[in-house]
Amino acid sequence: MPSSAGKFWKLGLIPQAIANGLASILVLFFLISYLHGGLFDIGLVAGLSALALIPSQALWGRMTDSVGRCKPFLLLGFVGMGVSFVLVPFVGSVSGLIAIVSLKSVLYAATLPSRQLLTVESEQREGWKKGLADMQFVTTLGETVGMGIGAVLVASVGFAQLFLVCGALCGASAIALGVLAQEPGLMIQRRLVALERSTATLVAVSDIVGTLRISPPRMDYGKVLGSLNHSTKYLMLGILTFSLAGAAFYSPLPAYFLRFYSPQAVFLVFFGGSLAGSISYLIVGRRAGGTGRSLALSSSVRTIVIPLLLLAALGAAPGLAVAAVVLAVLEGVWSLFDVSSMFAFLETAQVGQAGFYGALVGLGSAGGGFLGGYVSMQFDFAALFMLCSILCAGAFAAFFLQFRSRHFGG
Repeated sequence: MPSSAGKFWKLGLIPQAIANGLASILVLFFLISYLHGGLFDIGLVAGLSALALIPSQALWGRMTDSVGRCKPFLLLGFVGMGVSFVLVPFVGSVSGLIAIVSLKSVLYAATLPSRQLLTVESEQREGWKKGLADMQFVTTLGETVGMGIGAVLVASVGFAQLFLVCGALCGASAIALGVLAQEPGLMIQRRLVALERSTATLVAVSDIVGTLRISPPRMDYGKVLGSLNHSTKYLMLGILTFSLAGAAFYSPLPAYFLRFYSPQAVFLVFFGGSLAGSISYLIVGRRAGGTGRSLALSSSVRTIVIPLLLLAALGAAPGLAVAAVVLAVLEGVWSLFDVSSMFAFLETAQVGQAGFYGALVGLGSAGGGFLGGYVSMQFDFAALFMLCSILCAGAFAAFFLQFRSRHFGG
């Protein structure tokens, strides 16, 4: 298998990631300051753009598996995203912004299954977790740089110029991937893992039959059923709930911080959080902890930490420092969740379902966008943060139920 497919092609993701980091907050600033949108409009933009990801990722993932190629979808997605960013400054209404941002999401969705498949199909199963973490590290580091650029330029450069920069960066990623990315050839790694699971099931059945013949009364039926039960319903529920909570508090968060800090300070807070998240990917990809334990840890930490965002209301230096630390912790545990949940899904998903992980996360993000905008507008942010904490507790319960038979191992 080509080495560039496993390593160097990921560098081509960096320019688009920089554009994503810059635009993630820039779109909300554009909505608030230029289109004079409110919290409900923020929820609509975040929710509908995330909603567009759901069918898109499922469709693009199935197409990628059917065609057996990743590169065309990467190029199509990045070129389309670049055009979408360039069009944003010409929008004159909230509905127009929703249309453009949703189109951008559909095109972005084309790249997600492709990059995941290019990663896992270029690695042995033992290297999947590290490969996925390295890919996420590269993109998150790029997003961090984008937020840093925003903090420096937002006060002196107009929206049109900044969105033009975002478009050019997406074009640069398309060119880089056209040169660096190589198709993995036969997409066989996930089929081998599926065969390994089937073999393990046959061995388990053989052990059960042997146990029944030797000493039926001593048989642990709960353990036996656990060895045969590969249902992922609680895993899917946990991923959905965790994503719902994350989007609900994150989507209106810039508007919350703008109550207390300047736009430059808000960009710096998000920059610090994103930097912590990108560093966390390096650690996550190299730790040996089980998947279930990682998912439980990430959800339990978020349950405790999210309400601390209320301390940002202290304002000035103390509030800014608390906001930066809390956001850094939240981004760090997101890295842990992101890699662990993606690994758990790709390990168990059938061929042709590569896009369903992103669709599930997109469903949570869409619901969270609507929920965050509505609750923050109707009941303010204290109620929103407490609700998100409760949702994370629900995600913890779902992960516990999914992995209880394996004692929170991987």
